[in-house]
Amino acid sequence: MTTTSAGPNGRGLVDIFRRYFQFEGIIVVCMLIFAVGFNLFYLYPEVAVKVTDPNDGVLHLLLTVLTIEAVTQGQNFTDPWVGAPGMGFPLFHYYHHLPFLSTAVIHILTLGVFAPVSMMNWTTYLLLSLFPLSIYWSLRRYGFNQLTSAMGGIVASLTATPGLFGLDFDSYVWRGHGLYTQLWAMVLLPPSLALSYRVMRDGKGYFWATLLLAATLMSHLIYGSIAFVTLGALTFLPAIRFLTSESAREAIWVRWKRLLILLAMVLVVTSYFLVPFFLDRPFLNLSVWEQPEKYNSYGYAWVIQSVAKGDLFDFDRFPSLTVLVAVGFAICLRRWKEERYLIPLAIFLLWLLLYFGRSPWGPLIDLLPLGRDVHIHRVIAGVHLGGIYLMAIALAASWRWAMTRGGVRYLAVAVALTLLIMLPVYSERRTYLAENALVMRESQQALATESQDLSALFEKLKRLPPGRVYAGGGAKWGVEYIVGSVRVHHLLIGEGLDMMGGIYHALSLNSDLQILFDENRWELYNLYNVRYVVAPEGRIFPDFVRPLQQFGRHRLYQVETTGYFDLVGSGLEFAGGRTDFYPAATAWLASELPRTKQHPTMLLGRPAIKDERSFTGKVESSAGPSRGTVLSEGIGSNFFTANVAVERDSLLMLKATYHPNWRATVGGIKTDTVMLMPSFVGVQLPPGDHEVRIEYRPRRLRAILIGLGLLALLLIAIGEKRSTALSGWFTTSVLARMSGAVKRPRGARRRQRPRHRIRR
Repeated sequence: MTTTSAGPNGRGLVDIFRRYFQFEGIIVVCMLIFAVGFNLFYLYPEVAVKVTDPNDGVLHLLLTVLTIEAVTQGQNFTDPWVGAPGMGFPLFHYYHHLPFLSTAVIHILTLGVFAPVSMMNWTTYLLLSLFPLSIYWSLRRYGFNQLTSAMGGIVASLTATPGLFGLDFDSYVWRGHGLYTQLWAMVLLPPSLALSYRVMRDGKGYFWATLLLAATLMSHLIYGSIAFVTLGALTFLPAIRFLTSESAREAIWVRWKRLLILLAMVLVVTSYFLVPFFLDRPFLNLSVWEQPEKYNSYGYAWVIQSVAKGDLFDFDRFPSLTVLVAVGFAICLRRWKEERYLIPLAIFLLWLLLYFGRSPWGPLIDLLPLGRDVHIHRVIAGVHLGGIYLMAIALAASWRWAMTRGGVRYLAVAVALTLLIMLPVYSERRTYLAENALVMRESQQALATESQDLSALFEKLKRLPPGRVYAGGGAKWGVEYIVGSVRVHHLLIGEGLDMMGGIYHALSLNSDLQILFDENRWELYNLYNVRYVVAPEGRIFPDFVRPLQQFGRHRLYQVETTGYFDLVGSGLEFAGGRTDFYPAATAWLASELPRTKQHPTMLLGRPAIKDERSFTGKVESSAGPSRGTVLSEGIGSNFFTANVAVERDSLLMLKATYHPNWRATVGGIKTDTVMLMPSFVGVQLPPGDHEVRIEYRPRRLRAILIGLGLLALLLIAIGEKRSTALSGWFTTSVLARMSGAVKRPRGARRRQRPRHRIRR
């Protein structure tokens, strides 16, 4: 065996590495190990430090526990009733829920060895840490070489924004937003796009593309929408590459056909969610308290300025990644004849333009999936994804140059340039995560100091008769009522208590009204069944809020209410749409109608009356004679029961959010429900004693569509596995017969077969 001696430039040494040690492969493996290892090391406090989340993670933990309970109790775990917070709501009816189902299944299959909170923390930790591999894998499927793809892994986790809900750590870690479902979608989006792109290009791989796209959609609706809009844009790439318009049109049409087939498959698989979602859309809230930027985004001037300042990729640091995006953009423009270089350009430009929002595009933005219900500002994910791909191309350029030159000194230049760019970025991310770990430990210590008092408070609340708990909400003194960096409100909901006042989601029509809760009006405590108040010592309340017990610096109060049920009247009627609801509800809350227990019947979806803040019908000046008494009540995971003695015709009102899926029986006989202001459930009762049961049950249609979706997945898998055989059968049998029929001359008589007599 001969060897090549090293020349003055070290070319022989490089050749030896290339031949025997696969030098490029070693570089790629080392880079990916470093990118993932950095995340694993500095994100480890996310699982090591045991402390309640101060963000949306509290709600996601509640939903995970609820899903586990629904599975073990044999309920429809794709659409359970979520009793808290926000007066209850069937959250999975409108909200992506695959992450909760996946975590619940793992928990059950492992026989409950791992607690739900541990499962959620570990999945967050691992998904965040392994995101570089998702980027690497997707770039490889687009046709980029190992080195460029590895550079994508190096930069994948390094974006930094001022809390813009993008792909940066701030969206997911403890000190950030806790966007658990978005994290799943973030990891799924790159491979689902890459596989789907290959389906459009080659016409193969429908099963895995369908599965990944459906998983992305059911992990986050906006990310699923981003995937399909992106794929639609990628179908037009041949128009740029091909010089002849005929070739371009043919290639575009072929890709569109394949994309439409893929879209149809995904819609069938996810129809169990999408069909009920659109059927019951009138009961989905359009929040007035959300920042306008969430629905409208920030406008082109702000976005362009943020890109120029580096705030979309390098907030509060030197804009290293922003420079890489610009360099990658230029490289892709130069190599536009190679289709794989057009993909990052298309993704980045498409979503940068759409990130401008409504100010430049106006009603056109409503053509996006979900229309006005979508939070446009979340499409920053597309900007970040395209930017990461462009960074990878820019960062790999110096390495490709050095490796084609072949000398050690050229490789040294590439290494030095990479370190010069990346070390400050990694240093800033390390500092950010170290600060995150420090705040977590400080909060853990603060909670440990008060653990005895808090545990006694939680146990006391769980032993008391059922009722909602109020701890200041999210817009009042509750913001400053904290232990460490965690609001007491979060601690209470983390214990599974039915909370009022904190808006963890704005999907329920009742959610916006909680901001208007007046602590000085007893009728509002009764309306929402706020039976308990937890507040810091020194907080002053009206006399009807009676002190019950003190736990260190925390005081527990009690209020007399009628419970989760009440007997009310309704001589009024409100008609209108979702946008008409909030003005009408605020006018009703500010009036004397809640005190006199007059709750207008609501007809959502009907044409609005002239003044949306007024009602049709007769207003009673007082509550009138007694309507009766709620003798007892029972509460389950998805049902409420009551024994009622009614003295005059009344409506039994359940103080929980109305939805068409509520089913009521009176004395075992099915009875219609009505929607009462402010979006509560009502059942008409005549005088007498009644046993009432109100249960949340999804339509049978949902189960049918689940079965249809699973069957569709199975058929797609079988069809692809047997595609060669099916294609051959279709060609030789069906097409051959059709061709023969066409070629047979008109009037030609069919050759008759000889008839045989059948002997008996």
